[in-house]
Amino acid sequence: MARTGQKTRLRWAADVSMVMIAIAIMFLTLFYTSSGTGGPPWADKAFHGIAFFALVLPGAVVHRWAFLWLVPTATLFGALIEIVQPYFGRSREIEDLYADIAGILGAIVVGTLIRMWRKRP
Repeated sequence: MARTGQKTRLRWAADVSMVMIAIAIMFLTLFYTSSGTGGPPWADKAFHGIAFFALVLPGAVVHRWAFLWLVPTATLFGALIEIVQPYFGRSREIEDLYADIAGILGAIVVGTLIRMWRKRP
């Protein structure tokens, strides 16, 4: 089991990485457009799910009760992005929020499994 100082550093690193990923998600969802890339029609939803999975996973791995604050916070973040997108020339789609939530919940499950696996003797 990790020492207290090591746990603190891991939590700090996870929190900083979540902030950095949130900034990247905000920039990419508000300013980057993938139109004309010729990808499949579901690619945008997959990108949303992957992005929010990446956002939540670090916290889900290092914070024991992460689901209590990560799920509502990340969901609110995704909803706010969808609300402001029309002001940046992007469309608002509820399906994007559904994909965000799927990524969030997937990260909570995987993060919890990783945390449980790390505690095994």
